[in-house]
Amino acid sequence: MDAVPSPTADPLRPVPHPAVAQHALLRLVTAMLDGEDEREVLWGGMAAIAATGPFIAEAAYAVHNGLARRCSPLRVASSAVARPGDAAREPEGGRAGEAPAEAAAAVDVLAADVLDRRIDSLDGRSRHLHRPGGLWVRAIALRYRETCLGYLVVRSLTTPSAEETALADLLARQTGIVLARLARRRGEPAAGSGHTPGSGDLSGTGNPPEPEDASPTVDPGDRTASALASRLATYDALSRAAVSGRGEAGILQALHEHTGFAALTEDRFGNPRAWAGPRGGVPRNGVGGAARPGSENRRRNALMHRARRQPGAVRDRDRLVMPLEMAGDLLGVIALDDPDQRAAEADRSALEQAARVLAPLLFHERRLAELEPRLRRDLVDRLVSGEGTEDAFTRAAALGHDLHRPHRVAVLEWPGAPEGAALCDAVTRAAERLRLDVLIGSRGTTAVVLVAGEDPRDPGDELYRAVSEGLGTGAGAIGVGGRGEVLADLPHSYDEAVRALAVRRRSQHPYGSTAFDELGLCRMLGTGEGEREADLFVQEWLGRLLDYDARHHTELVMTLSRYLESGCSYDATSELLLIHRSTVRYRLQRIGEITGHDLSAVETRLNLHIATHIHHALDPPR
Repeated sequence: MDAVPSPTADPLRPVPHPAVAQHALLRLVTAMLDGEDEREVLWGGMAAIAATGPFIAEAAYAVHNGLARRCSPLRVASSAVARPGDAAREPEGGRAGEAPAEAAAAVDVLAADVLDRRIDSLDGRSRHLHRPGGLWVRAIALRYRETCLGYLVVRSLTTPSAEETALADLLARQTGIVLARLARRRGEPAAGSGHTPGSGDLSGTGNPPEPEDASPTVDPGDRTASALASRLATYDALSRAAVSGRGEAGILQALHEHTGFAALTEDRFGNPRAWAGPRGGVPRNGVGGAARPGSENRRRNALMHRARRQPGAVRDRDRLVMPLEMAGDLLGVIALDDPDQRAAEADRSALEQAARVLAPLLFHERRLAELEPRLRRDLVDRLVSGEGTEDAFTRAAALGHDLHRPHRVAVLEWPGAPEGAALCDAVTRAAERLRLDVLIGSRGTTAVVLVAGEDPRDPGDELYRAVSEGLGTGAGAIGVGGRGEVLADLPHSYDEAVRALAVRRRSQHPYGSTAFDELGLCRMLGTGEGEREADLFVQEWLGRLLDYDARHHTELVMTLSRYLESGCSYDATSELLLIHRSTVRYRLQRIGEITGHDLSAVETRLNLHIATHIHHALDPPR
């Protein structure tokens, strides 16, 4: 048999890699099954458990007549193994330099004595022996039916996972079967057959019962080794599929190939995600297919509640279902299509292993889906704030966007959108339909979009229509900044987009798209200080006239605007307003009286022209 690690082996040894542990485990199980000696079986089982996870061998015990007896490892002399009451001492004339060694040996003997007494106090069941905050230690009972045949004590520097603990318990059960078989082969009563609490006979004679007929039977140990090898092969195939890059579909295909059943996954709402194998009985739209009525939703919720409370797969009509969970979150389900209910225990085990392999993959996928918008938002915020550095190119490339191109910045505001995330999602879908290469972020309630490309045309109008269709409302506005050739131009383009958006929102037509290049005189507006100055300027030159129109429901401001736009022509103004020339003259006279301005002065006409232009650009109609 292969050498078995000593219980005093280096506690900092690395945990075996799963792929290496599988081969070592099969070799150790085989040696354990072929063992002819009780110690060989015990320490073979111990080595097999150590190969499955972060376990370190501590001690092994065989139970005879209800008493636990410590069994030393095969490669360690029995005299070197600490036993209760062994406290060996050196002669009084020993060398002074051996004092530390003597002290260490005394400590080992004391610890072994304490452990022996704790094992004697157990009731034939597995128990944790560690204290709160101490090293993880567990005594694993080796049982056959109702009889405890021994104990294996293991420790770990970290708390083992549920999978590692379950596999260790499985190996312990098989070790108990082998001990019982060994006792039967020797024609002796099985170890532990004494009538003590927690113990019992294997049968009336102390041996495992013989089959009633003379037909050949499969030895329980051989059957266990075969099942364990099959389970490890399935786990190895699923693990290889998980790291192959084929993702969820690859894991389902591996599960289908090992079970022969169609395999599928659904999200937590019951919608199908992926499948492998024939589609004959697999519902195409989740449980029940198509839209699910309220009763079906209630049935599914009850199924998920039951599946999450009990271990292993559960049957749901024609399927075996296993929930996919990670960190307490339900990520979905994985299922085998089994209308004839032919699935065996090995198929259930494969389904459960597939769920354990797939859950971390889906959890990672969800975290990425949550993280990517945040990374995009942070990157866009840095770029438009002027904080973009050379690493921005690398970060953008990781998100699938090339910053080494000209960009325009567009700022969108949609008060009718249900929430900011919905606006960004609508912009993403709209950009995909328009084939725009964009990098999308947000600042406050606005979405900020970096539109890449050499096309000099303003993309705002098309984007506005596409986003309006996606959100179901056109009650939004877009401001588009000028084109930036390099990274340093993006803050300036963003500032222009914000100003264009502000002008659009204050205009007579607040919904739609406005490019900064179209603003003309209003380019100086759009900022807080600029808007205040513009309001004061309009109020100074048109305030009285605006108040008069509001009180008397007249159109003197409109008349003045058309008169100035026509080059101060009475005839052109009358044609534009569809009124008589004398009416134009009368209105202009009243404008001069109300405002106190001399309309014949060139500078006065210029200021009034600017004031009316700003008023029509920024103020909605009264």
